[in-house]
Amino acid sequence: MTFGIIAMILVGASWIIWGFAAGAAGKRNFSMGLIVAASAVIGILITIPSIFMQGLPDFSTQNLWLITALVITGGVFNYLQLQWMGRAMKFGPNGIIWSIIQLGFICPFAVGIMFFNVPMSWSFAVAVLLVIAALVIFAFTADNESRGKWLLWTILSFFATCSCQSLQNIPSYIKGVDSVSGSWRTLAFFAGLLLGFFIYCIFDRNIRSEAVLQLKSKYIWLIALFIDVVEVATCSLLLYPGMDALAKAGQGAIATQLMTASSIVCFELYAVCWLKEKRNAWQIIALAACLASIVAVSFTHVLGLITG
Repeated sequence: MTFGIIAMILVGASWIIWGFAAGAAGKRNFSMGLIVAASAVIGILITIPSIFMQGLPDFSTQNLWLITALVITGGVFNYLQLQWMGRAMKFGPNGIIWSIIQLGFICPFAVGIMFFNVPMSWSFAVAVLLVIAALVIFAFTADNESRGKWLLWTILSFFATCSCQSLQNIPSYIKGVDSVSGSWRTLAFFAGLLLGFFIYCIFDRNIRSEAVLQLKSKYIWLIALFIDVVEVATCSLLLYPGMDALAKAGQGAIATQLMTASSIVCFELYAVCWLKEKRNAWQIIALAACLASIVAVSFTHVLGLITG
């Protein structure tokens, strides 16, 4: 379980790469949806050779195709979540929108407890409540100027987040997951992202037009490669093995809470230290709550190791 906790914290921290990518994309007026699609293509090309080097999975493995289908579908929802969140944030209020969407971490937590017999401990409850409290504080202390209809896209993005995170987490509870490598699931996830892009293109003419123009730029592909250097490594070596480790220890439900709290901490530090943004007292309290939620889970585990 120690590896699982550390892995989830590191994966959440690695999501800061999307902050750097969004900043680079904004400077050149690139579509983040196209950057994600480009990263899916490059991710697939990087991951396929590693799978052949490790050896293909045993296709007779029990539940292999179920696990693969769940991860692919999770990738589709991840792409849709990013696009719908982008639409919502065009109209604001961004603080509330972002916090509502991040609350999607509650869904895989609830799924683990209700359907996979993960016990609800006091540390789990405290950790989740601390992250919820932090998100509520961030929601009402950020820039909340509203310029249009944002609620529908926010709700859609929230449910896509719930679906994506649950579908990524559920395979760790399924029999036979030990035989499905992190690299295979990483390939399935990137395939899902790319499928999500194609599905979105069917319904959105604007992104089709942007694709024709922007995917010719080498900078989009360089940004995508920058993302994949981190994403391929963290997914293959940390995300999926880490979730498996937590599920095997009977603590799989806490995975998304740890990732969400860690990502919030890192994004806040990035905003303050790199972007030189100011934070008020309430936002500092919210940051402390996220840190405390990580400590609550980690301390309880360490205490359990000491007491045997």
